[in-house]
Amino acid sequence: MNLLAYIFACCCLLFLPSCRQDPYDVNVDDVKIEIRFYDADSLLTSQNSRNLLDVRNQLKTLDNDVYGYLFGFCYRIPVQPDTAFLRGMGLIYNDPFVKALEREISAKFAVSKVKYRQTFEEAFKRMKALLPSTQQPKNVIWANSAFTSSMFCSKKSMVVGLERYLGGTSKSIQKLPSNQFYEWIKEGMEERYLVRDALVGWLNTHALEETKESYAEEMIRWGKLLFIAQKLLPDESPSVILRYSNKDYSWALASEWAVWKYLVDEQLLYDRSEGTKQSLLHEGPFTRGLPQESPDRLGQFLGFRIVEQYVEQHKPSLEKLLKVPYLTLLQAYEAPEKQ
Repeated sequence: MNLLAYIFACCCLLFLPSCRQDPYDVNVDDVKIEIRFYDADSLLTSQNSRNLLDVRNQLKTLDNDVYGYLFGFCYRIPVQPDTAFLRGMGLIYNDPFVKALEREISAKFAVSKVKYRQTFEEAFKRMKALLPSTQQPKNVIWANSAFTSSMFCSKKSMVVGLERYLGGTSKSIQKLPSNQFYEWIKEGMEERYLVRDALVGWLNTHALEETKESYAEEMIRWGKLLFIAQKLLPDESPSVILRYSNKDYSWALASEWAVWKYLVDEQLLYDRSEGTKQSLLHEGPFTRGLPQESPDRLGQFLGFRIVEQYVEQHKPSLEKLLKVPYLTLLQAYEAPEKQ
């Protein structure tokens, strides 16, 4: 053994915790999961009545909640009797905007869905290894949700609204009415967030549901969700996990101390009002109460940083992290010095 290797070995013995393998870096080659993938994104392009009725019936058998979501909530058409259903689907199909939208979805995702299938499977294998008590999805359904929502999660299925990931420069997205779809909403319809949104959506539904308590508790809940999503998608950058551009992520990092000071000075941490949660945790053009050049959802960002700091020090399993009281994480946090 040469001198350099000897010194390194001795250091690892003296500082063993720092030399341990990342506890969240797991080999998932032998992890078995069962997820089925279904294509319902081209449903609106079908003019064949028999095919439409078959798909409708298959979706009802597959997952009644998805069936109701797509036809009742997204398309707003009656599913019975058959004549009313087919008439409603026909009206949607003959809309010129829908035809153009379907062409864009097909051109962008026809091939990439194969890539996403592998990414989804790897992420959910990590979930099974790291969060064995969290329910796994049985079905992933590609769909056109008519811009209703990016993700819908039932008890056993996940619906991905592909049209919301066409990119802000998409012709169809640019044609959306600006009084409903503001420019910052269109800018967020980027493909790079697709898998991140799916994982966070599933965790939000099945691992750690929304609380009705103080702002601080909900902030920490979001921090846990985002941190776990990062560990399930280890190749994604923190900016993607946070749904930020690189510029916005840099702004948030540079302003972490100021955001924390704002929460403390304004006594918002234990505020129970929905207005506070809406301002700091929900999407918008910026975070209300903070400069207009700030990114939105800075409460989520700060929750992520608080959880990240705690995990660096304590290295809990993800199962244990879910159960760590929010006050424990909050009290352990040390805001970085003012920059």
